[in-house]
Amino acid sequence: MLGALLLNPACTGGTQDHAKVEVRGADCIVCHSDDVQHALNPPHEGFPDTCGTCHSSDAWSPAAFMHTWPLNGAHAMLDCASCHVGDPPVYQGTPTLCVGCHQDDYDNSPFPGHEAFPTTCQACHTTDAWTPAVGGAHPENAFPIQNGAHSPYRNDCVSCHDPERGSSIGGENTDCVGCHDGEHTRARMDPQHNEVGNYPSGAAAPNFCLDCHADGRN
Repeated sequence: MLGALLLNPACTGGTQDHAKVEVRGADCIVCHSDDVQHALNPPHEGFPDTCGTCHSSDAWSPAAFMHTWPLNGAHAMLDCASCHVGDPPVYQGTPTLCVGCHQDDYDNSPFPGHEAFPTTCQACHTTDAWTPAVGGAHPENAFPIQNGAHSPYRNDCVSCHDPERGSSIGGENTDCVGCHDGEHTRARMDPQHNEVGNYPSGAAAPNFCLDCHADGRN
């Protein structure tokens, strides 16, 4: 363990004072090579001999490995074997991209289906949990209204990408009438626009609404 000492009493016919021993520094491996060779959880083959990187001088466990890849959120409590698979486990070259471990989660996401999404999971997800997710994967200005009545729904995917309406992700309609055609018919809107002459509606001018309703409502 860390801080192991090699004691050299330098006996000379029993006349040496054993309370006054020579203390020489030594690497952990000088005394603990057998411990390293027989470590099973995890096997230490390929590990450096700098035991103090993970272990204290109190006991072998608990150990604390200083990852170059940060272990935070839900990753913090995982066993080594959750990421370092194999028998014996493989420690070199472990994937550091999300899809290296989470390709199945990406492929089997029920809704929204992720086939049109990039594999930069962190754009929408945190390391704490898959949900709630945020709409960070929207391309810049993908949707014309980013404020007003629509702003609360910016990060709530299913508010616009509604499975009951058969909405997809890639190529989704971003015109006003894509979501509001049924409720904003000419018959319903004319009485509310008596002071607005010749305003078009429907597919003929899908985003004409934005000329007056820039924030999506008022």
